[in-house]
Amino acid sequence: MGAIRNAAVATVCLLTPLPASAQNWASFGSNVAASAAVDMDSVRPSEILPDRIGAWIRYTYPISIECAPPRGCRASSQRVYVLVNCAAQGVAYVQRISYDLNGNLVGQTDVSFNAPQVVARPGSPEGDLWRLLCPAYPDRFERP
Repeated sequence: MGAIRNAAVATVCLLTPLPASAQNWASFGSNVAASAAVDMDSVRPSEILPDRIGAWIRYTYPISIECAPPRGCRASSQRVYVLVNCAAQGVAYVQRISYDLNGNLVGQTDVSFNAPQVVARPGSPEGDLWRLLCPAYPDRFERP
């Protein structure tokens, strides 16, 4: 059953992203190291994992960053498929696709459904993403 679930979700993650002009982007976070945006047209509730929402996000960097694998890879932007766990207030980075300044693919990770879940704390990029995609859920870390 796990293999079927992983294959189904992997198929969704590996779909070729649409050209940027066809997408509906929503910026989130205030990180000096990168600008971040969610492709709102890609946001979908998980049919397999309850309380999780899958989405493609894009990070754009002011200078190129290390993006290994492959070794020596330098990227100016990345598309990342995430699963946001609304109930547990966490974000798992499932797959990364890295691009150079010309938009050429320079690196790609395998799809990993065992990726660790990052706690979405207020003020963090994960917290900002969680707040954008899970507005109906109470923030467990917000102080009264």
